[in-house]
Amino acid sequence: MKNIDEDNEIDLSAKIDENVIIGKFNKIGKNVVIQCPKNINAKIDIGDCNIINDNTRIFIGEGGLTIGDWNVFHNDMLIIGGKSMKIGHNCWFGQNTIIDSSGGLEIGNGVRVGMYSQIWTHVASGELIEGCTLYGMKKTTIEDDVWLVGSCMVSSGITLGEKGICLSGSNITKDTLSNSVYSGSPAKIMEKLNFYKPISTIEKLNLMLKWVENYCSFNNNVTFSKTDDTIILYINDTSERLIFICEEIKQNKKDTTYFSLKTKHYTKQLTSLERDFYRFIYGYKARFIPII
Repeated sequence: MKNIDEDNEIDLSAKIDENVIIGKFNKIGKNVVIQCPKNINAKIDIGDCNIINDNTRIFIGEGGLTIGDWNVFHNDMLIIGGKSMKIGHNCWFGQNTIIDSSGGLEIGNGVRVGMYSQIWTHVASGELIEGCTLYGMKKTTIEDDVWLVGSCMVSSGITLGEKGICLSGSNITKDTLSNSVYSGSPAKIMEKLNFYKPISTIEKLNLMLKWVENYCSFNNNVTFSKTDDTIILYINDTSERLIFICEEIKQNKKDTTYFSLKTKHYTKQLTSLERDFYRFIYGYKARFIPII
């Protein structure tokens, strides 16, 4: 495992090929398998702060696999690939989920996939020699912040629009619209349902302030200060700082992580304060995308 940073926590029973690249502060559980054929140029590149839980199996072909930061892959998942598979940041996948990239797959940031769901990019069963026409491989795209609530089935060759929600048991066979709710088999739009409301940047700052106050109440060595448009969180007697601002980020200082509530980006430093606080908020409170 020569391409794996020493800051990772990897169970001794995990089997990981040498051409797998893994960043920092990842946790990989028992009996995890991550394989990519050595005789091709493809590679698996896993970012920082991901969790891959027990018994998950990843078998990737020539298209390769790229995974961003802060993703969670629960127990007993199967991830199989032929063509390219890309998974963004802050995604969550429930146990026993199947993800396939035979026809190519791109999953955006903040996507949530409930347990026992299946995402397919190919269909093939009946014999071509007998005239079966049910065969095909097409790229599937799941845009940012899509939520498949649980036991959902996604067909190949479709696009799920940003912030779309598919309720439990949905069988999604066609493209879905952004900011819409779907249900059923086949899944149909639920016209009267909407789970998002408008929220201003200042309202976001006030929400963040409540979470910062709550975080500090459990951490005696952490302090914060606030102005009208900025929150600064810091550890006493260290140089580590988290700064939450309402505008775009224009600075990048060592040991200081800037979070923009306007663009939802941050300057990743991987300090201990950054990782601990981000772990505190990223489940369902707030998720940010690193500036590369």
